[in-house]
Amino acid sequence: MTLRIHLFWSKAALAVTLLTLLSGCGVSTQAPAPITSTAMQIIVVTSTLEPTNTKVPATATSAPTPTMQAPTATPTVAPTATPDPNINPFTGLTISPTDAKTIPVLIKVSNSPEVRPQSALALADVVVEHYSEGGITRFTALYHTNLPERVGSVRSCRLIDIELPVIFEAGIVCSGTSGGTREKMHASNSWAKSGGDIKKTLWMVGDQGYFECQQYAGCTLPMYRTPETYAPHNLFASTHNALAELEARDMNKPTTFNTWSFSTKPPDGGKGASSVDVLYSSGTVGWAYDAASGAWARSIGGVPHSDAVVGRQITASNVIVLFVNHVTTLIVEDSGGSHGIEIQLWGEGNAQLFRDGKQYDVRWQRTGNASGLKFVDSNGAELPMKPGNSWLEMVPLDLAVKSK
Repeated sequence: MTLRIHLFWSKAALAVTLLTLLSGCGVSTQAPAPITSTAMQIIVVTSTLEPTNTKVPATATSAPTPTMQAPTATPTVAPTATPDPNINPFTGLTISPTDAKTIPVLIKVSNSPEVRPQSALALADVVVEHYSEGGITRFTALYHTNLPERVGSVRSCRLIDIELPVIFEAGIVCSGTSGGTREKMHASNSWAKSGGDIKKTLWMVGDQGYFECQQYAGCTLPMYRTPETYAPHNLFASTHNALAELEARDMNKPTTFNTWSFSTKPPDGGKGASSVDVLYSSGTVGWAYDAASGAWARSIGGVPHSDAVVGRQITASNVIVLFVNHVTTLIVEDSGGSHGIEIQLWGEGNAQLFRDGKQYDVRWQRTGNASGLKFVDSNGAELPMKPGNSWLEMVPLDLAVKSK
């Protein structure tokens, strides 16, 4: 494996690094005083060969045995199929002509116990849960049909958020990034042709200095602070303001994402499943099927996971567990020194689709098209999802997932 490490020496590097780390945690900061001594910033760029199989430790001993996939470069060929303008490509449900013409918005949301219940996770079309660092998880929530004014609390982007805007063809809002993640972001497809100007990309990052207000009243920026709690947990996002910012950048264009199929009728095969437990090291995420509503109800550590905006437990029509290679990098993501994780969401791997009280063992695929992520059966045929919202649980290859 070839690993390239870049060392940058500058008088201002220490100031930028400290500000980035604080902002990445969602803390409102001001620029520090000038630094008079020379500082060194270490930024890591990805390996050029198949990475070592470094993973976040699992807390259970039983695990599926998916096949290891060798990562490839992020695909750049866009799909040629045109989505049905009357159907939301992320839910399979009818969408208004107005919403169909707008770009989806991804928002980075905390999963710290202090912020539960979060705001508007239950209103997202798709939620991606993944390891952040140190064994904790974080969410990237996609909004296309519902456009809430309060989503959060908002936290900083991670390496996986370089891939998700490309997969879903969506803008993304987060409170900041680490230095290493930012370098990777700048090299990504969503930064292409921007001339290095963040206002010409799909990214809205708070620590750049002009994407958040210190109050909600009258705020026209994508993010705002509230007085009801303390930083970094007091930052929230407005999807309407995020769309206005994307419109100003000439980025508010319909997505061409068209790789999921939907059917109200469950596919043949599969096996009965009334519950699924994802054994993340920071706490087990549980999903229990309710036949009366036809939805999966979410819990964390055995406690129902509710949403502050809708005032009820979070549910999903589809729960999809994706086994993806995780590589621990040398990128420092927080003030505690935790290292970032590259979740290699390209190529293909094993997955489990839960819908209508059944489990289907499938394969996830992201090959040959940038904005796409398919779920296929053993014959390569796409497996339809249930119309409605979906939660994607990203897990390391050896993490235990138990269903019954």
